[in-house]
Amino acid sequence: MTNIKANKVLFIKLGHGGIFEKECIEESQTLRLGYREVDHELCINGSWQKVHDYFTTEENSRTFVATSHTNQIKQFYEEDDETLWITFFANKLWWCFSKPEITLHPDKTKTRPVIGRWSDKDLNDNILFAGNISGKLLKTQGFRGTICRVPEEKYTLAKINSEQMKEVVEVEQAMNILKTKLAFLIQNLQWKDFETLVDLIFRQAGWQRVGDTGKTQKTLDLELFAPVTGERAIVQIKAQSDLPQFLNYQDQFATMNDYDKFFYVVHTAKNNLAGYENETETKLYLVDKVADLTISAGLVEWVIKKTT
Repeated sequence: MTNIKANKVLFIKLGHGGIFEKECIEESQTLRLGYREVDHELCINGSWQKVHDYFTTEENSRTFVATSHTNQIKQFYEEDDETLWITFFANKLWWCFSKPEITLHPDKTKTRPVIGRWSDKDLNDNILFAGNISGKLLKTQGFRGTICRVPEEKYTLAKINSEQMKEVVEVEQAMNILKTKLAFLIQNLQWKDFETLVDLIFRQAGWQRVGDTGKTQKTLDLELFAPVTGERAIVQIKAQSDLPQFLNYQDQFATMNDYDKFFYVVHTAKNNLAGYENETETKLYLVDKVADLTISAGLVEWVIKKTT
């Protein structure tokens, strides 16, 4: 699919408090503007000085406020179909292009039609959830007016086109290198330090250690409790393991009905376990996964110190 291009990107608030959002996006496929008190004929005729005068004389607005109102209305009436419009609704980013064909409604609000439909997806069909969008763009929805230029135009277009910024790619590459190097360091931890690392990872995730349920050389069982959910878990930590041993533990876990979750964490996996695609409820964590969890738990520096 051809990338989305735009001469500019504008944010529009669809009514005070988003009152028109649902109708515009899910039903009529339009942009909608309030400003009911402003003469539609003045706007159609491009009499923007008279619109400005209305705000300064009838509304007693300061000059800069009148200018702001006038410019927003002018953008709604005159922006061409190469302007990208965005808004936020249902915790998602929505975007569209629109034709400058203005319709005045009986309630004196104005609409212009969307070309096609409002979309909440990027070009790869991924939903544009607000939680996955930069805070710099999200803060645009706090704009107190109705229409404004989006400062993060480049980022917005990249997001819609499912393109990653160069800096994001570089960070991801750096993260991959970090994970690879960190996995190497973790494999060089002494057994006792590896055991402690796993314990710390689960504690950072909110699990509380109830006690040791069993302890032998090169193996440790942790019994954990999650106070928020009330779940109980068993973590089996192995210095090394192979597939038959893992499958044997799975059979044991199946008989332990007092626990909600089971984790099998291995320092050194033998070949047949390293390549095993586990699809069971027992979580199999090899060194690569432990490296990911170590980063998430903020324990990278701890590993570095232990291996220095």
